Amino acid sequence: MSESLESPPRSSTGRVLVAVVGISVAVSAMGGLLWGFLAPAQQLLVVAPDRGAALTGESLHRFDGLALFSFVSLALGVVVPIGWWLWRSERGPRLFGAVFVGALVGSIAALLVGNGIAALRFPKATDPAVGSIVTVAPSIETPLALIVQALTASLVVLLLAAMNPNDNLQHTDPDPDDLDDEFFPPPSFDSNRAD
Repeated sequence: MSESLESPPRSSTGRVLVAVVGISVAVSAMGGLLWGFLAPAQQLLVVAPDRGAALTGESLHRFDGLALFSFVSLALGVVVPIGWWLWRSERGPRLFGAVFVGALVGSIAALLVGNGIAALRFPKATDPAVGSIVTVAPSIETPLALIVQALTASLVVLLLAAMNPNDNLQHTDPDPDDLDDEFFPPPSFDSNRAD
């Protein structure tokens, strides 16, 4: 056990960035797909050409869509970094940077995919009559929802790094043959024996 443990070879920075960002964006796009199918539409009463008033209770669906998107982003911000943390040889600042960039770009991808699916589910009414009720596709109207996944991913990586007992963030289990028997004495159940 006196010889130093060698760490596995590391990949190039470009390869790590492309792999982490690409897979994170793909997973986030699936989250956007889920949001596009779950987000409720809003019904409006047409009061004038190109103007509508929300029906009673329907204005809450604007919040519902934002809350669902934030929840999906929060879940992705927890699951994706934990998955990348399992790549032991790449743990460190560049993996964190790649996870952070992947979360930011993934949020944008989730927003675009989700809005596209919602627009397909609820097509825009063309020239509705005044007094009619139309269904409007859900959308995310604030860009602040895009930072939820990146902030959550940053916090998860910070917690994983803080809980790691090694300075190089890698965990290597020693071989059982290298352990000293004297370090782990067998348990004694004899109450009269003095250790």
